Amino acid sequence: MNRVMAICKRDYLTYFRSPMGYVIMAIFMALSGLFFSSFLLNGSIDLAGEMAFMQSFFFVLIPLMTMRSFAEDRKNGTEVLLYTSPANTMEIVLGKYFASFFLFLTMTATTLVHVFITLLYNGVVDVRVLGAYISFVFLGAAYLAIGVFASAMTENQIIAAVISFITIMLLTLIDAVAGVLGSVVSTLLGKINFFGLTGTQISSAGEAVTNAVRWINPSARISGFSAGIFELSPLLFFVSVSAVFLFMTNRVIEKRRWSQR
Repeated sequence: MNRVMAICKRDYLTYFRSPMGYVIMAIFMALSGLFFSSFLLNGSIDLAGEMAFMQSFFFVLIPLMTMRSFAEDRKNGTEVLLYTSPANTMEIVLGKYFASFFLFLTMTATTLVHVFITLLYNGVVDVRVLGAYISFVFLGAAYLAIGVFASAMTENQIIAAVISFITIMLLTLIDAVAGVLGSVVSTLLGKINFFGLTGTQISSAGEAVTNAVRWINPSARISGFSAGIFELSPLLFFVSVSAVFLFMTNRVIEKRRWSQR
């Protein structure tokens, strides 16, 4: 664990030794502050809506936070220092992942000022706000794991950012993608109906594909939290997604580490 935290600390501080960390924080604070102040000036405050609004910018913020995780070390040749260190590959992966996650938490913590203002303004904070924060953090954690995996796949930071950008965009627009795939399946089955399926069966097959794809829709899983409905299964889903992508990242790094020997 000490090795994980050592790598985490090094990478976390690296964010603030370059403009990148400050740029990410500035973008987040500007967008969240704009949303909060616009509602405050109108005499109402919607913190849950603010967190939902900021989630729509994950496709930009997450790639910026994770694109350097492994790509920069690989490009500069400093990854050899990690591979020859006593730390195993999973410790390296977790260290870099937690560095980006702690930056994410630092970024999120800036909105606590808005919570304090809300307490002064209304005297109370809706329970939906707690749900919005929980869903925000867990969704961000899953997307960060995807971004770290993308960074491990290439030495080019821009390519890593593009890979995670496209992946997060597809997950954000998964409902539209699911509808298109369902229509395509129904159309193909109608054109090449070798099994003599009826129109109802073809339509049902298309709907089944649509529902299957929508099952992985992150936004649908966290919608209940913003309404003050707390469930364990969505959180387990995001933890599982994070674990899967971190495991795949570990396999990529482990393969590369052995090739260095």
